[in-house]
Amino acid sequence: MNSLIDKIISLIKIKGDQVKLELISKFSTFLAVSILFLTMVILSLLMLIFLSLGIAVIFNEFFMSAYWGYFIASAFFFLMIIMVLWIARSGKIQNWLEEVIIESSYKKNHE
Repeated sequence: MNSLIDKIISLIKIKGDQVKLELISKFSTFLAVSILFLTMVILSLLMLIFLSLGIAVIFNEFFMSAYWGYFIASAFFFLMIIMVLWIARSGKIQNWLEEVIIESSYKKNHE
């Protein structure tokens, strides 16, 4: 009887270790993806800043003005902000994310 209890206890310990390793694996994957995403966001913002400054300077030279290019670039980003807010309020992003999460979890569970 004692050997049966010892086997059950060792099985529970093995399952606990297995769950712990799965959690570590999932957390490390999440952390790696988060770091990659944050790095890409920062680099993309830097690229966008310098690109917009370059385009604004080109517009300045085209209009022979010291400031119109910056106004045009700012107006473009203002329109982009309005579009993003409109899309966010419509719920399209949330619906799309829900579909992606459901599909990915369904695929992982059935592989």
